[in-house]
Amino acid sequence: MTTDSAGSGVLPLSNANEKAAIHHIAFKVAFEEFDELIDWYRNVLDMDVNFRGKQIDLEVCFLANDRANHRLVFVTRPGIERDPAYRGRARLDHSAFEFATIDGLLEKYAALRDQGIHPYMSIDHGLTLSLYYRDPTGHGVELQTDAHGDWSSSKQWMHVASEFAANPAGILFDPDRVIEARNAGASLDELHRRIYDDGEFPPRPEQRARLQMPPEKEPYLWDHSSWGPDHPTFDRRLGDR
Repeated sequence: MTTDSAGSGVLPLSNANEKAAIHHIAFKVAFEEFDELIDWYRNVLDMDVNFRGKQIDLEVCFLANDRANHRLVFVTRPGIERDPAYRGRARLDHSAFEFATIDGLLEKYAALRDQGIHPYMSIDHGLTLSLYYRDPTGHGVELQTDAHGDWSSSKQWMHVASEFAANPAGILFDPDRVIEARNAGASLDELHRRIYDDGEFPPRPEQRARLQMPPEKEPYLWDHSSWGPDHPTFDRRLGDR
């Protein structure tokens, strides 16, 4: 019998010094929801189906919206059903997809809004301006753009900002009012300041009603201090779903 000792393997001659980047997310989904999910992600993320096929009873679909061969994978087979308690379990919370500009994010928001697809939460995290959606099975999908317009700037801010340490969640906002401000000429820096620092665009009641979060002590973490301690973050009648 032979055993391998630590450090005895052959080393590559190259010195690439690379780091692995996130490439794709794969979902095992209920058989009857396979087509619905593919259609939803094609619409929301402008995905193309690069491959769809079967092997015995297993069906798979590969999608991408860039030069990659795939960014999302859906797998199913007869007998796979949705777990009714999925959202209450330890699980993947959400996947996130970034737009290079605030305009790209707002344009996608408006297109989905006009189809009746609304984010359940719109929030300036300090790092990103983010819109959170749920796909037809309840998976969270975040659409975002960097709030600083530059990864190195937002990373540096993240390390030193006392306001981020005190509130890493962020400040809620109304995307429609942000669109109005952008159309009036506000830059990304100005929009970020008016949301995050000034709390200028609080969400409307119908936007708040989509938040399905458990009650917290006031003032709620995602409210802006300027809104006052009695400003409701969400419709508490919804409770924790």
